[in-house]
Amino acid sequence: MGNRVSGANRHDELRRKLKSKTLFLNTIAEFLAAIIFSALYFIFISRYLSADFSTDYIALAFSIGLAFFAAVYIPFHTYRIHVIPFISMITALRKRDPMILVYKIPAQLLGSFIGVFIFMTINSRTSMVNVEDFQMIHLKDPMLSTLINTLTAAILCYGFYMIRVLFQAKQLSGTIYLSLYYAVLFSLTAFFSTVSALNPFGYLFYDVLGNKSMLGESFFFILLNHIVAPLVGVALLFFYIKPKVLVQK
Repeated sequence: MGNRVSGANRHDELRRKLKSKTLFLNTIAEFLAAIIFSALYFIFISRYLSADFSTDYIALAFSIGLAFFAAVYIPFHTYRIHVIPFISMITALRKRDPMILVYKIPAQLLGSFIGVFIFMTINSRTSMVNVEDFQMIHLKDPMLSTLINTLTAAILCYGFYMIRVLFQAKQLSGTIYLSLYYAVLFSLTAFFSTVSALNPFGYLFYDVLGNKSMLGESFFFILLNHIVAPLVGVALLFFYIKPKVLVQK
């Protein structure tokens, strides 16, 4: 009897150690992914804007998809990495595990800051473009801008889990499809004025470090458009639409 209890204790201890190790590795992977993604995201946009490169809009969209693929696949060779906080939120809701947010969001924040800093360092010594010049359509209606940003966040999260479930046994295939999905979503929305749901922390630190992608927006509108409304859209997707793909374990 004593041996059984001792064996159970050792098993529980091993599980705790493995869980701690997995959490640590997930945090490091998320951090590295955020660096790769934010740096490449803005580097590719700067190449599109620079006169030194001849990149059309479709090529840019696929380049952004490649940035997403590199960020998600390189650290773990799977697409369990989120990179984008809205995906982390819906994962936490789905698994009923708020700890996901506790370790993923800080890693995404810090990684995005470093990634944007890398981009700005390169940009200041090469093309010297302003990312805000990329916006082709500046929406006059702030509510329309908020609606587009909210729908983008919700559609991104929906597609993430559609692909995750369909290709969970084919990690490379799933990652490729997810990156193509992201590229298409980028191509359909990125020309609108600051659709930050595609790279929220990247745009945040782009502004914090002295740029003006959100120039002219009030603090209330920034809070509503770039944080509150997308979070509400993702929550509604989970709690009210509830397709089966979102509740599968």
